[in-house]
Amino acid sequence: MLLTDALHAIETVGGVWLGISAVAFILLGLFAEIRRKSAAVDVGLAEASKPSTHSRQLDLVAKAEKRPASKKAPARKAA
Repeated sequence: MLLTDALHAIETVGGVWLGISAVAFILLGLFAEIRRKSAAVDVGLAEASKPSTHSRQLDLVAKAEKRPASKKAPARKAA
């Protein structure tokens, strides 16, 4: 009788822990999803405040273009 009662108590405690962990796992998943959506909104707002990608590409092209070498500078010899 004592063994049966002990087993029943262990099963009850195990069931309670299993239920609590299931609820905690679900809440963790919801929290992670909310954080992900919030981060996506933050990135969207940050992208909206930046200049468009086309103007950034034009800036990069302008920076990459080489200025004409001055005629006073000696030409480099090939190695």
